[in-house]
Amino acid sequence: MDVGKYLYSQEKLISKQKSKSKGPSLKEVRLSLKISPHDLEFKTKQAQKFLDSGDKVKISIKLIGREMMFRQKVYQMIEEFRKNTASILESPIERMGNHFSSVLTRK
Repeated sequence: MDVGKYLYSQEKLISKQKSKSKGPSLKEVRLSLKISPHDLEFKTKQAQKFLDSGDKVKISIKLIGREMMFRQKVYQMIEEFRKNTASILESPIERMGNHFSSVLTRK
């Protein structure tokens, strides 16, 4: 048997297996400080669906203008969101200018 032909068939087999395997993807949920309780509940349920299907959820909050004074509320909101979805923080809360984000995974 030709060695080159064998190696080529092995590479094709490996690439076929890689294309069929699907890892967890990252879904994003955007929040704001002014979100209403009903909208927050809806986003929580949506994030819970993502977590149950095996995906990771990224929570991002953008502060606009004078909202930057209320940074502590962002940390409280993310922690409350985490408790409501019964998940754990995969990465700590990151701050990039006026954007705050964190990644959640299920327990």
